Amino acid sequence: MKAKILSGTAIFVFTVLIAVSCNTKSKLLPEARGKHGEVAVVINRSLWQGACGDSIRNYLAYPIMTLPQAEPMFTLIQQDVLSDLMKQLRNILIVNIDPGYENATLTYKANVWANNQLVFNVNAPSADSVIACIDRNKDIIVSRILVKSRDNNIEYYRRIVNPPVVKKIQDKFQVDICIPKEYSLDVDKDDFMWMSREEGDLTMGILMWKEPYTSKEQLDPYRLISKMNEMTKKYVPGPDPGSYMTHESMVPPMVRVFEKDENYYVQVNGLWQMEAGFMGGPYVNTSMVDAKRGQIVTGVGFVFFPRKEKRDYVRQLEAILYTMTPMKENGNTTEKK
Repeated sequence: MKAKILSGTAIFVFTVLIAVSCNTKSKLLPEARGKHGEVAVVINRSLWQGACGDSIRNYLAYPIMTLPQAEPMFTLIQQDVLSDLMKQLRNILIVNIDPGYENATLTYKANVWANNQLVFNVNAPSADSVIACIDRNKDIIVSRILVKSRDNNIEYYRRIVNPPVVKKIQDKFQVDICIPKEYSLDVDKDDFMWMSREEGDLTMGILMWKEPYTSKEQLDPYRLISKMNEMTKKYVPGPDPGSYMTHESMVPPMVRVFEKDENYYVQVNGLWQMEAGFMGGPYVNTSMVDAKRGQIVTGVGFVFFPRKEKRDYVRQLEAILYTMTPMKENGNTTEKK
């Protein structure tokens, strides 16, 4: 039998049909439901109540130390079976134990039953192997969910950007950043800007400033915190006489260093308090080196929401600050899609 060879035209048509089919499937899927920080765990209840469930909680729902109240990395929702309604949730972890499996494996896939969805499958021969598998892959699971959440937030914010505020930031700091329209410009000084979002008891703020970049020592996390304290003492007063915003030194900050589009960033998460006052909450400080202009541009997002959960609001601020990118000389951003 002779092998059949597709012509160039046939290959092109076949490729187009595949692309159209994939795009059509994506458009037909419903949008994922649930909060970004929620993970549905499909697992037998007896396993969930035992050592297997304890390990999953320890690996995925450990407390975040840079929040003023106890909040988990992810909120876990246990289900015995995967119902049609559950299939539309944003993040799903399915644990399947069968002695027929030779080894425990983790697989994950996006957009299985809904758009902007992540589905993780753990197939294992025993409960102990499930524990070992999640232990090996916990960083992958956490990272995938956080990155997907961040990217979804950024995609949404790009649709509701505040052009006048972004233009002022571009003119003052020579950076592009995606500030949503729900933020208003409250303070605009020579070397400082303050944007805020007020909704009932919720206050979210974004502070920005720049300084000349002279040495790597400036990027030391505690040096960045010291600079933040200097700027907030100068520009962020509290409601009481002599009060001002400052870093809460009782809780060690968490630091993450990363590069994006050949630019160097330092992210510091910590707690703030009101010196000589009674306010406080979490903050995220993202500092970026704009090497071509010889400057460091810093954005600080903070939350004040008394007695309420703040985890997801901090992650929203992290997403906004992640979009901070040096502008090109012609005024266009260097950020890659």
